[in-house]
Amino acid sequence: MRTLLALLVLAAPQAAPPEVKSPLSPQESQKLIRVDAGLRVELVACEPQIQSPVAAAFDEDGRLYVVEMIDYPVADMNKPPLGRIKLLEDKDGDGFYETSTIFADNILMANGVTPWKGGIIVTAAPNILYLKDTDGDGKADIREPLFEGFTAGNPQLRVSHPTFGIDNAITVANGQRGGKIKRSGRPDEKPVDIGGMDFRFDLVHDRREAVTGFGQFGLAFDDWGERFVCTNRNHLVHLPIPNRYYPRNPFLAPPPPKTDNQGAGGAARVYPISKNWTLSVVHSGTFTASCGVHVYRGSLLPGEYKGRAFTCEPTGNLVHMEQLTSTGGSFDYKPPHEGVEFLASPENWFRPVSMTMGPDGALYVVDFYRSEVEHPEWVPADLRSRYDFNGRKDMGRIWRIVPEKRASSYPRPHLSSASDAELVTFLDHPDAWWRMTAHRLLVERQAGRAYGPLRQMATGSSPHGRLHAACVLDGMNRLDADLAARLLADPHPRVRENACRLAERWLPTQWYVQERVVALADDPDPRVRFQAALSLGEWDNEAILAPLAKIANANPQDRWTRLAVASAVPRRAGQLLEKIQDAAMVRELATLVGSRRDTAEVGAVLERILEAPGLRRTAVLNGLAEGMARRGTSLGTFLGTLPDDRVKAIGLNLLGQAAALATDGARSVPDRLDALRLLIHVPWVNAAPAFRKLLEEDQPQELRMAAVGAASAHKEPEVAGVLMTPLKRAMPALRREILEALSRQPERLIALLDAIEERRLAPGDLGIPLVRQLVAHPNGAIKERAAKLLKDALPEDRQVVIDRYKAATEKDGDPKKGREIFRKNCASCHRIGDIGNVIGPDISDTLSKKKEQLLVDILDPSRVIDNNYMNFIVKTKSGAILSGFIAEQNASSLTLRRGENQQDVVLRADIEEMKAGGTSLMPDGLEKNIPVEDMTDLITFLKGWRFIDAPERERRP
Repeated sequence: MRTLLALLVLAAPQAAPPEVKSPLSPQESQKLIRVDAGLRVELVACEPQIQSPVAAAFDEDGRLYVVEMIDYPVADMNKPPLGRIKLLEDKDGDGFYETSTIFADNILMANGVTPWKGGIIVTAAPNILYLKDTDGDGKADIREPLFEGFTAGNPQLRVSHPTFGIDNAITVANGQRGGKIKRSGRPDEKPVDIGGMDFRFDLVHDRREAVTGFGQFGLAFDDWGERFVCTNRNHLVHLPIPNRYYPRNPFLAPPPPKTDNQGAGGAARVYPISKNWTLSVVHSGTFTASCGVHVYRGSLLPGEYKGRAFTCEPTGNLVHMEQLTSTGGSFDYKPPHEGVEFLASPENWFRPVSMTMGPDGALYVVDFYRSEVEHPEWVPADLRSRYDFNGRKDMGRIWRIVPEKRASSYPRPHLSSASDAELVTFLDHPDAWWRMTAHRLLVERQAGRAYGPLRQMATGSSPHGRLHAACVLDGMNRLDADLAARLLADPHPRVRENACRLAERWLPTQWYVQERVVALADDPDPRVRFQAALSLGEWDNEAILAPLAKIANANPQDRWTRLAVASAVPRRAGQLLEKIQDAAMVRELATLVGSRRDTAEVGAVLERILEAPGLRRTAVLNGLAEGMARRGTSLGTFLGTLPDDRVKAIGLNLLGQAAALATDGARSVPDRLDALRLLIHVPWVNAAPAFRKLLEEDQPQELRMAAVGAASAHKEPEVAGVLMTPLKRAMPALRREILEALSRQPERLIALLDAIEERRLAPGDLGIPLVRQLVAHPNGAIKERAAKLLKDALPEDRQVVIDRYKAATEKDGDPKKGREIFRKNCASCHRIGDIGNVIGPDISDTLSKKKEQLLVDILDPSRVIDNNYMNFIVKTKSGAILSGFIAEQNASSLTLRRGENQQDVVLRADIEEMKAGGTSLMPDGLEKNIPVEDMTDLITFLKGWRFIDAPERERRP
């Protein structure tokens, strides 16, 4: 049996750090922490004042609210919750917060805090709470639920990080489990579904919405309102396009709203100096628990730190830093010093989990200070006894990062008693804490008496002051078109960028706003042009086409700029297309035209490409075809409806060349794939010979897979026969794709059942997912017939099978044979090493799982379903039945993904019905293909895949 040292690996391949015997006193820990040269670490708070802290925020008077997650990792549900909010004060002004009061207790798994209207807002799934002390005793006597419906599961996966932004709203990170959110006390209110998105609410104007996202435990804004989140493996994710821009173009199916600088197949590297361990060997030296992302916005640290992004990595006992460079719609990230972290400790108990900014401009780091931060859910059962999950919950620290030579100075603000006019003066303060706090207080107060000073500040000398003043006026409903137009010509690009967003409401009606937004198409700053493209989409006028073309042609390599442009033209993509130079953008716009299916627009586009270069013609034709395919329409059939015979002939002639190109072995595979996709739109009589050739002859696998998808888009009865002919000899990946295609139309399912009844196919050829679909089909005739023909193919009761297969866990098998079994049966959705696809959950940590648990995971995958990988069934208005897990979604579309990285993009407007299948994407019944002996080999491979090709001397005992 492997030892613990064989199961756990050092977090980074460095020389062994000195052994540190924790727990240590705060002063001893402080001496060990290493930080960038020129900076030092100060102690702000520690036990007994605080215990198990996970979040902190300063209120307007400099008091520090700290969230204590003492229940973590597992709460005792037979006892009152242990979660608390502590209120800390530094009454003697020495920088250490010596006075601690329990502001609120008995809060289950609270994990985030932000000040609001003299109290605080706290995230504590399934609720967001408002807490306030009204009698001055330091304890909350108001405890009001504001919102409800957030999923309350694993404490690492809950709503968190309430953060007030310049948009006058509070945004929270989703937590990766979503929910359907209502305002508390309003049972009849329509809930906001935040599946795959974060949540934003404006309490002053009683507004709430889902926003592009989503984050796990961390959320931050930069000085100009750009939002960043993180997940455990993705340490910094920028969210370039707000979700509200998507619904205006229902034909748009955008890419995932994520950017990250992680490497292929895993998270970005980190360089801990601690002797720490990570459960998964393949995660060694990378982010495994990134959290608490923060953008530094103060002036106390040297100037180079301003605008840099920081992410906590508690399992590596460090804080990572990234330097951001604008690329147009988003950013590139790069650590300023490769191979060394901004902040790190050799002490394993040092657990930075979140950060905040303070009135002094310092960077504050919340240190959970625990021996363990892993949740038992992610730890194999046979290792849990080695973890002290509940040890020393009574400790915790908060640290302050300051310049090494800074004289001790800890300003104590008193903004709660400041007048409205005084608050306005802080809107151009060099530190964001002062700006944001004054901004929030003015919005809370709806400070009408501040109107004059705000107008004056909005035309003042500080870019920050001008922007904040304009946003506060907007939050008071006092911003006017004249001021917005003036800011559109501001000398600072970030002010112009935000003014463009603020001015959108006047674009349809005010000519001087229109002129200035159009002028931004020539702005030297790419982010200003990006926002101008988004904003121009709010103006329904052909005058937007020329500036949009300028924006697209100026930065065609930036996918976010292209997407912003495409979002702006739901009805004018065809007109814009002729002004665009980049082939990728041409195809994307043609896809919108195809999805819209407007006869006049399609005809005009086809006529204009007659004299176009070949590459441009191909891009247009493929875009039109792709867009129509999303709507269940054949381009070839659609061309037949065009009233202009000349244009019709142009399109049909171009399509007619597709079959010859797709089957021409002398052409490159990418060229053949482009032609093959067009066969979806060629009349069946012309396309069928090409499909038969591609499916029945020895062709590259990617061409055969694409041929299945293209053939299945046709409606003719003969399609089923063409697809079934290669089924019995097809390799597993191709077989799965053929079965998926056959399952989409009732007529093809009937043809499948005919083949079963005539013994041309065996029930076992169908695979368990399709068998389950057939015996539960909504068509009564199919269901009844399938029940008779397929009764022996249904999987047995899962526990019976697991009991029968226990022998597979009682001895070691041949890992090399197991590798081939994995390749054949599992690699379509899972990746281990260099084998397979990253579609289902990451299973590369199988080394650390017990054999018995692996057996259950394989034979009963739906016993514990990860919501992120639940199988969904979608019925489109054209009658197609699609399935897969929801890989991406936004306001206009969703993407279903399945085995072999195949996917379907579905416009929300085309969905007739969608429901969760209640099962994992991974099917039951693998025992049909894997006998007990092979299961032994498979489990042995999963337990030791990392070492099977290593020289004997390097293998673990």
